[in-house]
Amino acid sequence: MAIPVGLLLDKFSRRWVLFGCVAVWSMGAAGCGLVAGFAGLAAMRSLVGAGEAGFSTGAYSIVGDSFPPERVSLAMSIFVMGGVMGAGIVFLLGGPLVEIILSGATSDWPGMHLFKPWQQAFILTGVPGIAMAFLVFLFREPPRRRGPAGAAQAGQQGGGYGTALRFMRGYARAYTAILLGFGLAYTSTIALQLWLPAFFTRMHGWSPKEIGLMLGVAQIVGAMTLPLHGLVVDRLYKRGRHDAHLLWCMLTAALAIPCAVAMLLVTSPMLAVVFFALYMMCILSTASMGPAAVQVVTPQALRGRVSAIYVLVTGLIGMTVGPSVVGWLTDSVFGDPLKLGLSLLSLVTVLLVVVIALFAFGRGQMAQLRRGAA
Repeated sequence: MAIPVGLLLDKFSRRWVLFGCVAVWSMGAAGCGLVAGFAGLAAMRSLVGAGEAGFSTGAYSIVGDSFPPERVSLAMSIFVMGGVMGAGIVFLLGGPLVEIILSGATSDWPGMHLFKPWQQAFILTGVPGIAMAFLVFLFREPPRRRGPAGAAQAGQQGGGYGTALRFMRGYARAYTAILLGFGLAYTSTIALQLWLPAFFTRMHGWSPKEIGLMLGVAQIVGAMTLPLHGLVVDRLYKRGRHDAHLLWCMLTAALAIPCAVAMLLVTSPMLAVVFFALYMMCILSTASMGPAAVQVVTPQALRGRVSAIYVLVTGLIGMTVGPSVVGWLTDSVFGDPLKLGLSLLSLVTVLLVVVIALFAFGRGQMAQLRRGAA
């Protein structure tokens, strides 16, 4: 759904588009508690994903037009920090909340009867989001700013995604580095986040409660450093380093590799958590610099559509490649569930080396794009 939403964002009020996205995913979440079978649950869950994809696309476009290029990175880092800290809060509070709800009994609500605990959980977390959707009207629709060289021509051409793709092909090295580089960086991080609970259970004997508490704290600590990445990149950009987004992420990805290796090899679980926090402090630079780079190099007339392509490509790479490859390596290559750490180690180190190479590949053309806009 990021694709059709991208077209709407470039043609209509982005506040109304975002309102619709939040309302759709909230209704989908609440609807999961009202269905009677698998088909209905799958449909409601799809609404959640559709709304979330559109929201990310629209939010990136709004942030890009609300700030000049030399301030976009800090603004994007603060925005992304909310989502990353939310994932850490899920670790901390999700387990206890689910335990409280599931320990309850079937309830009768006004106008609704025989709601089981799992249904109550969906409704209680989904319905408030419908009211929160109105928060998007607390800020004004930002003016659409000028973009890099070619913005005027791109805006005059109009059309659908063909216009956006033609512009991206004209700067293939920069966009390849952004789409594939940040997509693979997400892959390594998502694979770790999804598999670390199993790793700590198998290798260190921790309970889910211990894992949730420690990994939640580590994730939140890492998220708190996101504005620092934005500040550094903005300062480099102001000094004329128009490739600052890719340059800084090359450095942080290189620092993340030894942190990941140490995390997966140390024998102390607490020390492993410390190295996980250090890894997140480094690699989370990519979470905000990816969408910031897209806004900086893309003409304003195309930002909704290019942001949609970015969300689609990086999301598909991040969510599908890493988790499945780790499972395949563990089962089919190493053939031992206790080799999960080795699978994670292999994936993360290889991917981050490729990420660094991709960022180096696209740096020159990204700087060329911005020089043309000056």
